[in-house]
This record gives sequence, structure tokens and C-alpha cells, in this order.
Amino acid sequence: MSVFAQIDERLVQFAAVQHTVLTRDRENHWPGGLGHLGFEERRVDWQRDGFNLAVIIQPDFGSMAVDSSKWHFYALAWQKETRGSGKRVAELRLVSGRPFSEIEARIDELLTEAGNYLNGLQARDLRPQNELWESPE
Repeated sequence: MSVFAQIDERLVQFAAVQHTVLTRDRENHWPGGLGHLGFEERRVDWQRDGFNLAVIIQPDFGSMAVDSSKWHFYALAWQKETRGSGKRVAELRLVSGRPFSEIEARIDELLTEAGNYLNGLQARDLRPQNELWESPE
């Protein structure tokens, strides 16, 4: 049974409010090798005002394999730069490297906070991608 069984319906409802659909488990997505293929995750992606928005729930990606004892819940916005090949991004990490049960227990609060953050963003709030992710966690 999926780890998301208790919260999938709530995620579907959140996606409907954003006028989009819930994406489940992206097979063959991670380019990091065989240990990263076929992991469970959930994403709600939509667009607003010329940029992309997403709420993402996924396990931790170690160097050799997916670690499903640690989970992340974050809100992400990005826009391709008009010049060059870079992106401008904004990210709010609401849960980082914690047991899935913490996400499950707080799902309504997390979705509300992520939705408010993403739907309140303006293009000027996005930063060059290298500024956001220049140092590892």
C-alpha cells in the first residue's frame, strides 16, 4: 500500500482548487542511477502569471539510493530566464528530512501554507537558481 494512502484525497482536493491534477510517482524520472528509479512522490503543478508553481512531497535522495525514512515537503516556483538558459526560482521548504508521519499529521496546514506562499508570489520574488541552491544542505 502506498505511503500516501491517507492523504491522497486531500492532495487531489488541493490540486482541484489550483485547477490542475495530482501527479503520482514519476517512473524513471531521476537521472542519478538505478537506485533512484521508481520512487513514490506526489506533485501538484500549475502555472500562474507566467511562471510555474509546484507543491512537491518526495523522499530524500541519497548518493546511492532513495531514503524513504526521510521526506521533504516544499513549495517551488520557477521561471525560465528570458536571456540565457538559466531559471529564476523561489522555494519554501516546509518539511525537510523528517518521517512521513509528520507530513501526514500536518497535511492541511502544510497545503494551506504552501498554497498561500505560491499564490502570493510575484515574478520579482524569484531569484537566479544559483543563488538559491549554491550551498548544499
